[in-house]
Amino acid sequence: MTTYAVIGAGAVGGFYGAKLAQAGHDVHFLFRDDAEHVRANGLEVLSVDGDFTLTDVSSHSDWSTIPQCDVAIVAVKSTANADVAPLVDSVVRPGGAILLIQNGLGAEPLFAEAAAEGVEVIGGLAFINSERTGRNQVTHMGNGGLTIGAYRDGYAAAGVTEWMTTIAADYEGTSVPIQLEADLILGRWTKLLWNIPFNGLSVVLRASTADIMGNEQSTELVATIMDEVIAAAAADGRELPEGLANLMLEVTRTMEPYATSMKVDLDNGRPLEVESIVGEPLRRGLSLGASLPVIETLYRELCFINVQLTAPATSG
Repeated sequence: MTTYAVIGAGAVGGFYGAKLAQAGHDVHFLFRDDAEHVRANGLEVLSVDGDFTLTDVSSHSDWSTIPQCDVAIVAVKSTANADVAPLVDSVVRPGGAILLIQNGLGAEPLFAEAAAEGVEVIGGLAFINSERTGRNQVTHMGNGGLTIGAYRDGYAAAGVTEWMTTIAADYEGTSVPIQLEADLILGRWTKLLWNIPFNGLSVVLRASTADIMGNEQSTELVATIMDEVIAAAAADGRELPEGLANLMLEVTRTMEPYATSMKVDLDNGRPLEVESIVGEPLRRGLSLGASLPVIETLYRELCFINVQLTAPATSG
């Protein structure tokens, strides 16, 4: 049976790791300051698919106590990648895999460079509404699908690998649907079609998804940004499905008011994932000849907000 280490056991990593543990897999969670609390009280998952609590959780406060596992699930914010990437190799056995569940673009090359030879890096795209609502509690409000695709240099299409099918098989019998993506960059652009406009505008406008979709001008702005994402993907040799943008707009219109991950970070005074969600896709698209004026403007505004958010407080 596959063994897993979960680095970043929050709203996303905590949920996907808990599902594997519930299915009987040996899962080790890095909880840092909350490790002892989780060991004593278990890990509680409040889910639309059914609540459950894990007892006897293998909860760690430090990397050094995590044994080498077959797969490391990394679900930290991209702002922590530079610190985390050099450490992940210590918890992955030779020939194992790193499953990087993050928003945005550009993290896989960093982890691939830091990984030992023979360790496969797999990108993960989580389509989930969840929050960490307590020191030992994750609340899952909807969705939950996970798309995974192997990384190759330059984001070349890798096809379906053995590690991808192994991970998918481990989730069989859980409520987590797994989609195997033969071309990781296509999957990344597909998710960016929603993430760039809604994460970006939720911060700039200080708005929920319902606020954005309830205003004609902001809805038109979302559609314009989506057109630019489609153009960037096309410049990258990837054609997004026709009608996908309109489908995403309609689905978002029917959603309960939702705060994007970047808006949650803003509200909590945390650094924003500007570079991974907007900056890196923008740079890649521009380098390939795409015209992206609205995304460029959005990126500049987000950079300004991020600097103000992270600037040290001054007195007097």
